[in-house]
Amino acid sequence: MIRLKLFGMTCAGCAETVDRALAAVPGVRKVAVDYGAARAEVWGDADPGDLIAAVRAAGYEARLEEAGGPAAAVKNESTSPDLVVIGSGSAGVAAALEAAGRGARVWVVESGTLGGTCVNVGCVPSKTLLRAGEAAERARNAGFPGVEARGAEVDFAGVARARDALVSDLRKRKYREVLEAAGVVLKQGHARFTAPDRLEVDGEPVAAHAYLVATGAEPVLPPVPGLEAGRVWTYLDATTARERPESLVVVGAGAVGLELAQAYRRLGSRIVVLEAQDRILPGEDEELTALLRGYLEKEGLQVVTGVRVERIEGGEVRTTGGVYEGERVLVATGRRARTRGLGLEAAGVELDAGGFVRVDTALRTSNPHVFAAGDVAGLPQFVYVAAQSGRVAARNALGAGATLDLAAVPRVTFTDPALAAVGLSEAEARARYGEGVRTATLDLADLPRALAAFDTRGRFKIVVDAEGRVLGLQLLAAEAGDVIAEGALAVRLGLGYRELIETYHPYLTLSEGVRLVAQALDQDVHRLSCCA
Repeated sequence: MIRLKLFGMTCAGCAETVDRALAAVPGVRKVAVDYGAARAEVWGDADPGDLIAAVRAAGYEARLEEAGGPAAAVKNESTSPDLVVIGSGSAGVAAALEAAGRGARVWVVESGTLGGTCVNVGCVPSKTLLRAGEAAERARNAGFPGVEARGAEVDFAGVARARDALVSDLRKRKYREVLEAAGVVLKQGHARFTAPDRLEVDGEPVAAHAYLVATGAEPVLPPVPGLEAGRVWTYLDATTARERPESLVVVGAGAVGLELAQAYRRLGSRIVVLEAQDRILPGEDEELTALLRGYLEKEGLQVVTGVRVERIEGGEVRTTGGVYEGERVLVATGRRARTRGLGLEAAGVELDAGGFVRVDTALRTSNPHVFAAGDVAGLPQFVYVAAQSGRVAARNALGAGATLDLAAVPRVTFTDPALAAVGLSEAEARARYGEGVRTATLDLADLPRALAAFDTRGRFKIVVDAEGRVLGLQLLAAEAGDVIAEGALAVRLGLGYRELIETYHPYLTLSEGVRLVAQALDQDVHRLSCCA
């Protein structure tokens, strides 16, 4: 007998629907659904994952009662796991929760700090520093007529304490407690494959039905002479520092470099940003990145492009365009897969030319019993991609048939203003679709929300094909990341720009700019009423 806890039923008819769905699962001999107790008891030889999937297909949710809470973790630890997840970052935790929700016995093995990059040294601490910097900047420059800014005293140690407290709290509430509640066993130790179907954790053998590698990525330093001996930071140091450097040279003008550069500038450091390519954010729309560079320079960041670092001596950075010096040097130029010591060669798991685990669309490696998800698999390095890939990998590890869809992945650089984008840029669209591509732009000076806020920094841009289908959307604006999801839906669903125009957008919101930039494909927005 298998007992399921049911969620989402609102009437006795719902119970009847669940009863029929469970009875149709192969191997089920008898079903009893109790609406009042929100519980189902099933007799037979059916797989618990199939039962839970059947309930979901009927429009409800279910969980094995034995798979919930710390007591279940003790039970699961005493039995062989169905799935062993190596790594407790976003991909690993999402996979563990997905598999546990499908009735599997799941172990998560972590050799370092629970939570991986995002919560500990990535998204959470970096955005906390950005918000602290924004608060300081607003105190110095309100940017609104009639509002006097009296300045800000920045206590960086206080900012660091608040940042660290938030990280610790989220690690506890959103990782450890969530895993325990799902009945997932958390093992602290080093995992290493010794054979295609055998894993060791600190030397102790572990056998499972399937394994998932979700160990993430780590910063990589370029082969620059003197780099190891210099006063060098990676993002690991910049997001966890307890003291603020008086001056900081940032090598690399990608998203990580620019976010941390602006945060530290607003918190009081002198900043120089060096970029080997001829513009910042080389992968983004050139028109918008040029605007962003101007805004950053107006704030006091020195941005130098088209220079290559030749040598670092202490805090002195020698480049093809001159010498720059800082108390610290932040190198933000790339990451590599964290695979050392995992014994992937013993498992028959292949790596690609860049050192990332090679996977197919089901996240399966060259070993059919081993899956990989998140940054270690060479996927776009965003926490939401890592989490979704973990869920897909877990489903497939338990026998489902799922694929990872990367057709419309939005991306955000959390500067102020922020740059958010999804789909194809104008250059990419013209290269793929030719002269039929159309574009339109909307300056924020033509957006009522920006006018009311007295902050008209930025521009919206839309890219469509000859039939009017939305190919891409690029937004440069304060909080642009909060709006880009509409563009992601449009690209993913193949919507036309006229559908964006006909969709209601609340007046005096940033999202209204999506409608206006779509209208700009056919009309002069200067000839539109602001409220009509």
